[in-house]
Amino acid sequence: MNVYETPYNQIDFVILAPRFRIVFSCMSDKNVAFVREYLLRLLYLTPCKPEQIAHYFGFNHYETEVSLEDLARNKWILWTDDGTVEISSEGMKLFHGSNDDSPKIPSLNEYGGEYRMELLDNNFLLKKDCDSESQHAIKVPVESRVQSECNETARKVFQSRFRQLCEDDIIQLDAKDTALYKIDVIETKGSPVYFRFTQKFELFPATGESKERHDIVNLLFQDNIQKAVTELLAQFRSADNLHELSKSMEALGCNFLRKILFGGKLDFLEFLNEKHKREQQSGMCFLGQIYHQEDVFEKINTILNDLDKNAVNPDRKLLWLVPNDIYWGKQKKIHDKVQSLVEQQSKGYKLRLYLPLSKKRTKHEIDGWRYQFKDIQDDILFGFCEGFLDGNTEILFLKNKFAVVCYHIKLSGYPVTLPLGYLTTKLSEVKGIEKLANSYLNSTLRSFKDNNDIQKDFGILRNLVD
Repeated sequence: MNVYETPYNQIDFVILAPRFRIVFSCMSDKNVAFVREYLLRLLYLTPCKPEQIAHYFGFNHYETEVSLEDLARNKWILWTDDGTVEISSEGMKLFHGSNDDSPKIPSLNEYGGEYRMELLDNNFLLKKDCDSESQHAIKVPVESRVQSECNETARKVFQSRFRQLCEDDIIQLDAKDTALYKIDVIETKGSPVYFRFTQKFELFPATGESKERHDIVNLLFQDNIQKAVTELLAQFRSADNLHELSKSMEALGCNFLRKILFGGKLDFLEFLNEKHKREQQSGMCFLGQIYHQEDVFEKINTILNDLDKNAVNPDRKLLWLVPNDIYWGKQKKIHDKVQSLVEQQSKGYKLRLYLPLSKKRTKHEIDGWRYQFKDIQDDILFGFCEGFLDGNTEILFLKNKFAVVCYHIKLSGYPVTLPLGYLTTKLSEVKGIEKLANSYLNSTLRSFKDNNDIQKDFGILRNLVD
């Protein structure tokens, strides 16, 4: 790990982004801009002094000069001796055949396409920054009023930011010196998509304190988004869990966290010492979610490659027990890692991803997990009763081969959970972790439905739906 890059969590957020079909007319800057149509219409009705034009349109001196110069360049206006501006014979030709006193502007081109706009800061987005699904992310709420007014908002923003949208290639036109004439059609198109962005949460190595969040990359307007994310994180904040974690560490026979977490902060130097020590013993120590640890998965893949796939062993299960934490799995990387383990099952193991459910096992909970992992084959998705090691400890292990443990630490000095874990291949440690996990899964609780005892291993998720 580069000590200058110390992310301790990475979380995806999504914001509703309706799709719009927008048809618009525009023209080269050499022709008349939108407001100058109305200037021509005014001069068609009556000659005016420049100061009268400025007063009528609310222009300053410079804006009045620019507007008149454009029309004069095309010979559509002329000045009288007393400084009055009036429409010329060439300008009069623009109104020939018009039924509504509107000039027929030459070189007008019509364009159209699909555009996407997020609903908090109203940024129009590139297609690559949008996602059709909200899986593995935290949804940032958008008021229903904002959603209902999105068409009118999109119209105003598209018009006011037209030049910037062209520069950012949101609007792709052959000629860059193009001015918007008018929006002919704007309407929502099909199902909305989501603007997806990742926020990295980092700490200062010297102090262990959390850094301020970075700005969202390539997003011009983001004040409302950042405010909404901050409010959401405050809403999800929970009490410190060091006391509960101490019991989890004791149960797992691993107390190194006591040295790393000191004074409510992470001692990064002590973490590096522990990391080095474990590496000397063929283990690993890491900061961040398990699914973000490429070196951990390289080690796991090496172990899986060495399995004897021809050996018949029905007990060879790769179990992944998920913590009861709002931030777990809220990043697309989780899908990639689970899918990778699914595809390697031919090496001689069966994967089970255990997802925490309440004792009531509500349909809402089950459907929520099935949606999050709908792209993963459902025979590896299992439910188990929340509360394993107080819901703050995650375990991934293969019998007699390896175990990965990750503590999900909640401290007041950090805006989100701080995951900290280790990988071990020591047989005594692996067996102890296996025993603890299997003991929990095989234990029982009283069913809410029929008052009978049931295992805390609820079984395959799809079979739990009534």
